[in-house]
Amino acid sequence: MLGIKILFKVIKIEILKILDQGFSIDANKLNQKTTRSIGYIEDEDTKYLEKIINKTYMENKNMNIKNIMLYGAPGVGKTFNCKKLVALIEGGDFTESKIFDFVINNKNDEIEDGSIDELYETIKNEKRIEFVTFHQNYSYEDFIEGFRPNENGDIELDKKGGIFKRIADKAKENLENSQINEDAKQLNFDELIQKFTNHVQDSLDKEEKFFIDKKITIESINDRGAFVLGGSIKSNTQRLTPDIIKRDYLEFKNGNIKSYEDVKPTYESQKSTHGNARYYFMIYKKIAEFEKTLNVNTIQKRKEARKNYYIVIDEINRGNISKIFGELITLIEEDKRGKKEYEVTLPYSKTPFLIPENLYIIATMNSTDKSIATIDIALRRRFTFLKMKPNSSLVTHSESKALMDELNQLIKETLGEDYMLGHSYFMQNMDLDFVKSYKIKPLLEEYFYGDTENYQKAINILEME
Repeated sequence: MLGIKILFKVIKIEILKILDQGFSIDANKLNQKTTRSIGYIEDEDTKYLEKIINKTYMENKNMNIKNIMLYGAPGVGKTFNCKKLVALIEGGDFTESKIFDFVINNKNDEIEDGSIDELYETIKNEKRIEFVTFHQNYSYEDFIEGFRPNENGDIELDKKGGIFKRIADKAKENLENSQINEDAKQLNFDELIQKFTNHVQDSLDKEEKFFIDKKITIESINDRGAFVLGGSIKSNTQRLTPDIIKRDYLEFKNGNIKSYEDVKPTYESQKSTHGNARYYFMIYKKIAEFEKTLNVNTIQKRKEARKNYYIVIDEINRGNISKIFGELITLIEEDKRGKKEYEVTLPYSKTPFLIPENLYIIATMNSTDKSIATIDIALRRRFTFLKMKPNSSLVTHSESKALMDELNQLIKETLGEDYMLGHSYFMQNMDLDFVKSYKIKPLLEEYFYGDTENYQKAINILEME
């Protein structure tokens, strides 16, 4: 039996790989063939396999709604349900209304055990999701881009992309790679490097130098094709050799070389980083810029399946929205995603920027936190709001459930529905008396501050002296 289950898993994985590569499959033919081959598999496994084969595969896994806000009182599962929301969007099996119904009502029916965790882990491992928590000192420079001290801690500042720009750039690159026309004119890698070398030589002939950074230049190309550096470099022996460039450029282009620290030495016996690593990293960026101007594909860049990317913003209403989002407050609208006419030039890097269609923004907001300003009206108009409510049916312990219902009835009558206690307070794996004393009582003190009568009623419900 164990051997049969292992065989099933292997077949299932192979089918998922085929689907993930976006190949066109006749589901009926594949189903007939597969059923004949594995007719001895257990019934429940066969049903699961048929579900995978017969479902409409959505490479895009796309929803029209891209900006989603989960809001409600503390303990209603806002942050917890972000995970479920991401996994349900990624799964591609449910309509928008059904996904929202699952999230709002904390439902798990029709979802296979473990599938949420599996999908979410896949997204995390592929680095397609980022988390950030807003606070009152959070800024545009943290979120989009700005100047920050360089990696050596020098006084000189470097331009650095913030968390939102980094995930947006990843999503944009995937979107572009998913739209590659593989029949377009292609260059092999040696041709690309030769064209770039010719481009540098043309600049040297005209201007006698070629800038790879604000202060670093190429002064000449020696007889072995190496770039001889100058500018602020005092030594005239610094060279960038074609061997290292050819070794690393594709790794840079594929995202495996993210900084100069990833540029390895020529030999294993040398230091962990190449001595000219900073300058090699600069030249890779220059080659990438040059490649874009050619309007061709290098043969090494292959078409990818389109994937979704996600940024989760916790406590979004604690930040200064206008200060953090800047011009992006317009760009995040669903109907403006990816459209050239809405492209903006970022103020620090002076580069064009759009928010791609395959990037989802998911945010949470504590609706009872009155110590901070209400959410920016511009942001409210651009998000779809899902109100999370306490759900006592999720509380399995009878005494805890009765306590939650009685307290929430009092809170609803005195303060309003928005202040009712979330179910997570009553689902914690700890002693109920401890939860009442150190979790619920301090919250009630805050809720009923200055209202001695109703506070005493709440304490009586808690059975506290």
